[in-house]
Amino acid sequence: MKKFFIFVFMTMFTLASQAQIVSSQSSRITREKGVYNPAIWVDFGLGTYTGDPEDTGLGLDLGFRWNHMFTENIGWDILKISAQTDTKSFGESLNVQAKTGIRGVSPVLFGNSSLYANFAGGYGYYTDIEEGGFVWEIGAGVNVTSRFSVGINYNSANYSIEVPRYGDQDVKVGLLSLRLSYGF
Repeated sequence: MKKFFIFVFMTMFTLASQAQIVSSQSSRITREKGVYNPAIWVDFGLGTYTGDPEDTGLGLDLGFRWNHMFTENIGWDILKISAQTDTKSFGESLNVQAKTGIRGVSPVLFGNSSLYANFAGGYGYYTDIEEGGFVWEIGAGVNVTSRFSVGINYNSANYSIEVPRYGDQDVKVGLLSLRLSYGF
């Protein structure tokens, strides 16, 4: 419960600081150049599971992230909430995750396109085995426009479960996916 209150406090603190940044000089310069950096993104991934899972279909990943770009090239994915499942057990077993991370964006290459790379870490809870643990992800891709991106993403989760007669066993779950993102 203590961790939950700390999480809520940090979220409210971040929201309050975001309100102060809107009137800063840097955001006025960004608006004058015509650069639009959406704050809320929807991520959809489709790929294959790696690691210990057996007899799975395609992996599905749906998530929302709140992003803040400090400069045109460096940003913070303040909060990323996602859920992963596979097509064979759709919705029966979910890997629910909350992460935070960094995002790097290249200068504009042509038109309005640029490259990006991201890394995030946080906590995940696997509903099927009712265990949680550290999760991380790494990705790279192309920002096709300022609101739409396509990339490759790898998400990894490690959980420890109690197995009768064998004791604690580590479970490694990875999802390598093609990710489409849209910003609002």
